[in-house]
Amino acid sequence: MAENTKMNFDEDVSKKSSTNLDPKVANLLAYLFSWLGGLIIWLMEKENRFVKWNALQALILGIIEVAAIVIVSVILGLIPYIGWFFFSWLGYLIAGVAWIFAIICIIMGFSGKTFRIPGISKLADKYFKM
Repeated sequence: MAENTKMNFDEDVSKKSSTNLDPKVANLLAYLFSWLGGLIIWLMEKENRFVKWNALQALILGIIEVAAIVIVSVILGLIPYIGWFFFSWLGYLIAGVAWIFAIICIIMGFSGKTFRIPGISKLADKYFKM
């Protein structure tokens, strides 16, 4: 079960980010554009911990999504005909799960809370420096 915490970002949710965006909008953009949005916001943000941490989590989520789809396509691509059929379904499933997590993170972000995706949030904590 995913852990839902505030992570001491209360003061950061109400102040502007260094990108001059509202933190909730920056959070939306990071998750909406998957790994690319997360990377851009993570590199640009200098002051707001809420935005930076969520951008890092969005970046990691996007990288894991792309890597999983590539691995599944390579493995199932070796099986003629049936492999491609199963790849299409598994690819949609992987992307769907990633989008569900992203939507939950966006909704929680607009309420000023941080949704910690299991496993991914631990990686984000490990690489988060600010």
